[in-house]
Amino acid sequence: MSSPIPSTRPLRAACCVLIALGLLAAAYALALRVKAEASARAVEIVVDYHEAVALAGAEGVPLTRVLKEVKAAGATAVAVQEDTLNTLEAQGEITFGARPTVHYASAWAPQDQVFSIETPGNMDTLTFVYDGLKRGYPEANLHDQRPFRILVRGDRGEVADIGLGLSAGKVRFIRQNGLRVVARLRGSPALNATSLAASVEQVARILGQRGESWEMPVETAVAQPETQRGIVIFDGDTIPGYRALIPDLAVQLSQLGLVYGAVEFAKQKGDVALGTALGGQLVRVHSISREELATMMPAEAVGRFGLAVKDRNIRVLYVRIPPVVGTTSRIAGAATYLAAIKGEIQKGGFTVSETKQAHPFTRLHLPPVALAMLFAGAGAAFFLWIISVLPADWPRPWGTVGLIALVIGVVTAFALAFVNPDLGRMGFGIAAAVAFPLLALTGAYREMQRLTGAGDRRRWRAVRALLVTTAITVLGGLLIAAMLAEGRYLVKITQFVGVKLALAAPLLLFGLLLAADGLARAGESFAAWRARVTANLQGFFHQPLYLWGIIVAGAALVVVALMLARSGNDGGVGVSELELRVRALLDQTLVARPRTKEFLLGHPLFLLGMAAAMRNLRPLAMILLLGGAIGQVDVLNTFCHAHTPVLLSLLRVVNGLGLGVILGLIAILLLFPRQPAAVKTTVEA
Repeated sequence: MSSPIPSTRPLRAACCVLIALGLLAAAYALALRVKAEASARAVEIVVDYHEAVALAGAEGVPLTRVLKEVKAAGATAVAVQEDTLNTLEAQGEITFGARPTVHYASAWAPQDQVFSIETPGNMDTLTFVYDGLKRGYPEANLHDQRPFRILVRGDRGEVADIGLGLSAGKVRFIRQNGLRVVARLRGSPALNATSLAASVEQVARILGQRGESWEMPVETAVAQPETQRGIVIFDGDTIPGYRALIPDLAVQLSQLGLVYGAVEFAKQKGDVALGTALGGQLVRVHSISREELATMMPAEAVGRFGLAVKDRNIRVLYVRIPPVVGTTSRIAGAATYLAAIKGEIQKGGFTVSETKQAHPFTRLHLPPVALAMLFAGAGAAFFLWIISVLPADWPRPWGTVGLIALVIGVVTAFALAFVNPDLGRMGFGIAAAVAFPLLALTGAYREMQRLTGAGDRRRWRAVRALLVTTAITVLGGLLIAAMLAEGRYLVKITQFVGVKLALAAPLLLFGLLLAADGLARAGESFAAWRARVTANLQGFFHQPLYLWGIIVAGAALVVVALMLARSGNDGGVGVSELELRVRALLDQTLVARPRTKEFLLGHPLFLLGMAAAMRNLRPLAMILLLGGAIGQVDVLNTFCHAHTPVLLSLLRVVNGLGLGVILGLIAILLLFPRQPAAVKTTVEA
């Protein structure tokens, strides 16, 4: 028989050292991240050009008045779409469609589909159309007959929807009214590398004009505030150039000082590829569609815009004007709406200014050594949890195997940090997301065992246990937040993979630990521990099924399923009207709204579990503690969303902890009086 080693203390010490080094690296990374998150506080409030035109028409006033009113209310920019043959025809600037009978190009066959484009005596418009078509359509299919017409060979429907570029006249007019221009580009189904470059260059040239031509240096970094010409948003469900030309598009945007505006929830094809090619140097855009806006009160929309900026690193708000504004003048109503949005944003400490344009975060990239320390700390935490559950005395070969496993983990951490950081973030991030809540909850389980039957009913012991448990969980969250300290993660181009696993795995493993009573006892040998755990699990799984057990298990599964479905900003399960009202109230009252699963469910159940243990109600205490685990995994999940500023996540956890303690103590007072009723009666008698 192998002789046992005295204890696993050397391995525990090694794990603690690695975790400490990881937390030091996390402090460095988080300092860089907080600085980067503070580097871009300017927010763009954008109104749509066509909506402004429609508003002017509906009110019977010049467009200039509408632009001046929205600017005074808080708008900083106007979104202008590329013109197409369809839009120019709708504006009465061209006519097109009839098949001409004369002046065919010599290379065209009589059976070719041909249509003409004509303008009512406007040579500049025809030149604009011809130049725009040349950029996005083969010139061999164009026949120039200016100043009379242009002949086009091809499908009329396809050509009519090609983006022709920005109108210099519209851009000049908007700027004369003190507003910036955000370009909305369409692209072309016939794009190639040359036509794509020409289209982007035309937009950059138009946006770069400040009364005279403004030339971007040939070699330039990705657009910064002092060098960027403007923001570009792509229309439709596909980014121009998807798939093959996305790298070329990224180079063009960067070199010409154009900033890509990634529309939140739009799910455009090529969005992730373009954002990745840009290294996360972009701005996020939030908008509320006309259809959704028609079902909302203006105050709801204002709050939603404010949350998008504060909670999700949104820096461009594409504001549609509500169809009903509750005033006699739609212009006045639109101005009131925009002013409310501006006020909501400024209340959060952000800037809305005609001189400070929204721009990307400063570049953020962790050194591989720091990333390796983060990975090693996460892996060591998972290993430490395993050691903390098992008996202190191992067979000597097991100690050797454990040491080898720890060394392999450290080597793997360094290798991935240098070779494949994203794979390391996924693997070691999941390890941290599982390990730290389990370490925290295992410690709480030990505290619950100490309190059971001890006769100590001081409520501060329960509160202290919750604070210590949450602090350990937060350390894991900060470790993950540090791993995600990179530009791509801050703007949600790349996300932490494993959010739902990080929610479910700790609950399942902790539930299994409770069912098996799997914590090793003082002085227990490994053989005795294994026999006891095996017997407990067999007894648990061989219990007869009762109706109440099925109901409780079903309810627990529903709660976990809902928690998983609702994780993330665009979860698959909606939010009730009552919860929306409560959220709005908390948003107005607190700087950072705490998560419902923490302060209303997890933390109170944790405190109730400790109170039940103090009264020697062990089975009830274990069930309540398992419910309290929901709060811990949710605390860690808060830090897995890198598009939320890390300081805001910390404040959200603190607020949730404060509310949870208050509600938990109230629940203890109601459900577990300090003195049993029978004892009170005796004393009174």
